[in-house]
Amino acid sequence: MPSTISLGSTGDDVKRLQRVLARHLLWDPFGPITGTFDAGLEIAVKNFQQANGLTVDGIVGPATWAALPPYREASPKFEQGSKGPGVAWLQKALAGGDVAIHFTAYAGAIDGIFGPLTDAAVRALQSWAGVSVDGVVSDDTWFVWMTPGSAQQLTLEGACGLTNGLL
Repeated sequence: MPSTISLGSTGDDVKRLQRVLARHLLWDPFGPITGTFDAGLEIAVKNFQQANGLTVDGIVGPATWAALPPYREASPKFEQGSKGPGVAWLQKALAGGDVAIHFTAYAGAIDGIFGPLTDAAVRALQSWAGVSVDGVVSDDTWFVWMTPGSAQQLTLEGACGLTNGLL
């Protein structure tokens, strides 16, 4: 069981809370996943507690953790040199195959190899989204909202299908 956390807490358990609330659109889906329990996260926790018949105190202890959906871990970290099906899903999403994109699209082969073209597309997404532009796909990039202003509310993580069957 994760530790009890509240306003001012920091660390991995706060990141787990931020991920699960963002994945279920119960907290700002833009993230970022900072690991800092701030006032905005406290409001999201209180809303969740009220909606689930829990004590509304903004403290995430055993009862609140038990009521939260189970999938709280980070999606994989991808960067230059990464390989595999997850990278291929990322390339497909960055190419605009499933959702209209508003940044320079990935134009290479869907080959599962994170090379210079994938890096360029990731950096274009990060710049467009206003997150750290480092070419690394980790929490901040996975939780970029790909469809702002629409009812779809799809993050990069969702566009890649990484949470299919988990949420």
